[in-house]
Amino acid sequence: MVGYADGHCDTIVRLYEKNQELFSNDGHIDIVRLNKFKAPLQFFAIWLDSKYHPISMRQAMKYIEFYYSQLQKNEQVIGHINSFSDVIKNGLENKISALLALEGGEALEGEISAIHTYYRLGVRSITLTWNHRNRLADGVAEEESRGGLTRFGRQVIEEMEELGMLVDVSHLSEAGFSDVIKFAKNPFIASHSNARAICDVPRNLKDNQLLKIAEKGGVVGLNLYSPFLVKYGQGGIDDILNHIQHMLSVMGEDFISLGTDFDGIESTPKEISNVADMDTLFARIENEFGKVVAEKIFSENLLRVLKAVL
Repeated sequence: MVGYADGHCDTIVRLYEKNQELFSNDGHIDIVRLNKFKAPLQFFAIWLDSKYHPISMRQAMKYIEFYYSQLQKNEQVIGHINSFSDVIKNGLENKISALLALEGGEALEGEISAIHTYYRLGVRSITLTWNHRNRLADGVAEEESRGGLTRFGRQVIEEMEELGMLVDVSHLSEAGFSDVIKFAKNPFIASHSNARAICDVPRNLKDNQLLKIAEKGGVVGLNLYSPFLVKYGQGGIDDILNHIQHMLSVMGEDFISLGTDFDGIESTPKEISNVADMDTLFARIENEFGKVVAEKIFSENLLRVLKAVL
C-alpha cells in the first residue's frame, strides 16, 4: 500500500453544506476511499465563504463541531491529531490521521486570543489569507495594493510558532510572502500551490518563493485544480509531472508534497476523479522520478514538517 499525506481539502465544509457523511459520500474524499492507502494523513480545512465573514467565528465553530461529530462516528478508523505522536499512534492502530486547519484568518476576527482558543480546539494549521484582504494580510487577488503582513498578522505568526502550529502561505500576496520569510522562524508550508513558471496564474508560486520555502525547511503541496496545472484545457498527470520536474530543479526532492484541494475544486486532472485515483499518480511519479521521490512527495516530506513543527 502507498503512504499518503495530503495537506489540503475542503471536504468538511462541503459535507456540512450538503448534509453528507465523511464515511461515504459523492465528493472527492471519504473514509472508504482514503483507506485504500497505508496510514493516510489528511488535512481538513475550514474555509469560510465571504457570506459568513460577519459571523466568521460562529460559522467556524459549526464546521469544527461537525468535524468532530464525523470523527466520533468513525472513531474506529480515523483519529484527530494534536501532535506528531498522534500520527504514530494512529498508524500503529491502522487509523486515518486527521489534522484540522483554518483556511483564512477571518476566523480569528482580529482577536489574538482566538489563536489559543482554536489551538485548544485542535486546529494545527492556519492559511493566513484566502484570495482577498483580511486583518492579517492581503491575498493574491489584492496584488496591486502590494500589501504585506499587518502588525496583527505578524503577531499571529509569532503566536502560532510559539504554540506549534503550521503557518500556511497558499493564497497569500507576494508582499505578504516576503514578510513571512522575514518573520517566520519555523518551517512553513504552501499547502496547495504549484509552480508559476509552468502555469502562470497568481495562485502559483514563483521560483524565488519555492526556493525560500525550501530554505526554511517547509513544503509546497501540489494542487490538482486543472487551471492551476495548465492555463488552457483540462490538465492531466503529464502536467502534474511538469510541475514536479520544475520544482525538483528549483527546490530539490525534500520539499514537495501533496495539497490536492479535493472537494474545493471544480475541475480535476483527466486521470484523477477522486482520492481513490491517487495511486495512479504515485505510479506515474515513481516511473518518472523513482520510488524514493514518489514516497517523499506522497507522505514523507509533509510528515517531516509536521514532526518539526507540531
